[in-house]
Amino acid sequence: MRNLITLKVDLDSGYVPMFATPVVAIFTLMAAHTNTQDAILEGTDGKEIPVAPGTQYYFERVDLSKVKVKGKAGESMFVVGHSAD
Repeated sequence: MRNLITLKVDLDSGYVPMFATPVVAIFTLMAAHTNTQDAILEGTDGKEIPVAPGTQYYFERVDLSKVKVKGKAGESMFVVGHSAD
């Protein structure tokens, strides 16, 4: 059975995981259109990936606890999807 996942992640100047415990999901990651600066995703290789305000990325079968993001404090990212199992 698949479970709905909807999250609002408040950004901070240091990296924060999207989810505290491991959960493999199919989801869309969205930077809030009201953000004033790019959010930064940490890639699995340690590289930083900028995410402009209003941008959306689709992920399939990714562990949300491994997805880390940072940005301007007070801005946010959203996750909408469902568990993969």
